[in-house]
Amino acid sequence: MLSHILEAAKHAERCNYRHLIVLAEERDEGIAHLKKIIASVPYERKIVFTWKKDFSVDGEIDELKNSEKYLGSTYDFLAIDFHHSFVPNDLGKLVNIVRGGGLLIFLTPELEKWKKSTNYFHESILTPPYSLEDIRHNFIPWVIKNLLNHEGISIYSNEEWIKKDIVNCEKREEKVDDSFLPAELRGMAKTQDQARVIGKIIGDKRKIKILTADRGRGKSSALGISIAYLIASGKLRRVGVTAPEYENLGEFFKFLKFSLDKFGVKYAVKKKRIEGKRFFVEFETSPSISPKKYDMLVVDEAAGIPVPLLLSMARARNVIYSTTVHGYEGTGRAFAIRFLGELRKREKKILEMEMKAPIRYAPDDSMEKWLFDTLLLDSEPADIEKVDTKKLEYKKYRIEDLLRNEEKLREYYGIFVLAHYRNNPNDFGIICDAPNQEIRTLEYDGHVVCSVQIAREGRIEDFAEEMYYGYTPPGNIVPDVMLKHYKNREFAKLSGLRIVRIATHPKFMNMGIGSLMLSKITQEDYDWFGSSFGATPQLLNFWTKNGFFPIHISPRMNEKTGEYSVVVLKWPHSKEIRRELGKRLVLSLGDVHSSMDPELARVILWSIPKKGKVKLDDLDWHRLISYAWGPGNYEVTMDVIYRIAQQYFFAKKVPKLNEEQEKILIAKVLQHRSWKDAGREINRGDVYVVIELREIMRKFIGSEYDDEVSEFQRRFHGED
Repeated sequence: MLSHILEAAKHAERCNYRHLIVLAEERDEGIAHLKKIIASVPYERKIVFTWKKDFSVDGEIDELKNSEKYLGSTYDFLAIDFHHSFVPNDLGKLVNIVRGGGLLIFLTPELEKWKKSTNYFHESILTPPYSLEDIRHNFIPWVIKNLLNHEGISIYSNEEWIKKDIVNCEKREEKVDDSFLPAELRGMAKTQDQARVIGKIIGDKRKIKILTADRGRGKSSALGISIAYLIASGKLRRVGVTAPEYENLGEFFKFLKFSLDKFGVKYAVKKKRIEGKRFFVEFETSPSISPKKYDMLVVDEAAGIPVPLLLSMARARNVIYSTTVHGYEGTGRAFAIRFLGELRKREKKILEMEMKAPIRYAPDDSMEKWLFDTLLLDSEPADIEKVDTKKLEYKKYRIEDLLRNEEKLREYYGIFVLAHYRNNPNDFGIICDAPNQEIRTLEYDGHVVCSVQIAREGRIEDFAEEMYYGYTPPGNIVPDVMLKHYKNREFAKLSGLRIVRIATHPKFMNMGIGSLMLSKITQEDYDWFGSSFGATPQLLNFWTKNGFFPIHISPRMNEKTGEYSVVVLKWPHSKEIRRELGKRLVLSLGDVHSSMDPELARVILWSIPKKGKVKLDDLDWHRLISYAWGPGNYEVTMDVIYRIAQQYFFAKKVPKLNEEQEKILIAKVLQHRSWKDAGREINRGDVYVVIELREIMRKFIGSEYDDEVSEFQRRFHGED
């Protein structure tokens, strides 16, 4: 066994490839073989990941639950024990920490046993009323199929090699011409791509720079080197850095510090901040960062940040957006289509850079190809020029059908890859194995144009009492809201479909295809239909237009996305629930939801069923007239104005206000914001809001008060 492994490692080192060895056997045997391998291979940096640290090795060992913190690290040797836990995300995170020339070892059960086995991942994706017996065994067979079919992978089982593979190559060395860089930077770039990008970052004057690359191309190190040089040369003093997670910035800060040391710049390291005598580099979360505070803003893994936040960052004096094109963290293709498309409309001077040459391993590394194919990281929609929406076909698939038709699978999944920023390998694993997941498509000429992932929920009356008193079951988001927040035990008996993800081919957006898909789904025989998502006004408008109305809003904004989660429901008996949500939101806007986008609040409040008219007692109407037409001011009349604003979104008979006026009611009156802050929400000054609020209140005063209004007009406005 060892002779083949040592030969494979030798070839990998010569070719700058990575080689994978699968030990498919009983766990104790696999661990024993692993220890022999570790003792025999000539590597320095070795690490082993396992479910529980119940054995030791000559090297680092950690639990799989901590894998996130190793993103961006580099090792010569990696072993993963998959006997108790096989989480797709762990595969996506860990494989690429191995450098070219390195060795990977997977410990698995015998392949036939592994195909039918259940593990921690399966337990984590189960939702009531399903049990482990209901798990679909699709993901592991898919992985095994790819292990058998790809190069650079050897499989050892029952004391024999069932697959021996060594990839040969011609040794190649890339010579980097960095003569165009300042003398201090020469010799630091590992590829011509990296040298070119460093030169453009430090030399190009355009305020917005875009850098895209697949994982392992050295973009984060290029950023760290460039920022350090600009600091050392006195061109930067205040640098802000953001990413979906602080841990995503490991390579950036590593190379920033390395380069500052090389340039002789003294600095101190504080929590998430590096500072020197005349500069600082600090991390802030994406929702809380202030772009104008910095001379340079660096946005890494930008595909994991919502488009509205990314666009707001363009206000920085200088900004570099960097993102992975295909990788665990998300997809830069969605970033390119959705964010860059909008940015190009707003900004004329943008520098776009792409890095293609890998740094960690050879360009045709077989493990990268295996990982992309296995986790569908590079899936993209079908190349279609036009569609006839009248000829779209609605189809239901079993995941088994798509796994046998890889072209259709990649079309279906590729639409999600482009549409969702945080698309990750676990999503694919869930579709493969979770018993409650279903697939729908709209297709034109046999190609997928719209993709939907659905979760069956409900019929969990056996859990209703526990849920009523606080138990939160996995999944079952809509029944959980109905029991906990509306105390409706009967809802647990109903069956429904929750749309987990819906996405349309990017070439055919805004053609009504998503709405057509929802209309097809809601013709199916279920008691209710729902969804849950990070809400934006545009997205919520789409759902309400199709008869799905908000029934719950999360009390806190998601720190990573800057969005509130909203649960929507299409159910014939939801009118009173929607009114109840409206009452709760109106009261929470001044406290819990005081930072909510007024436009989002407006869309939610407009979804409430309307009835009646605005009611005040006679005294309050007179006080309102005094404010609207006379000497009264906001401070002494705010209780009346608040009741007007509160009732406006519930009443059917109300004066017609435009969107701007409704946002003033929300921002100033219901959210209690300052005049200045309320004005900022509508791009107006504070004085404008003061005047406009009086104008708004005048619209509510009925004709029965005409005489009093006329008198105030005569006395205070000189009107006859």
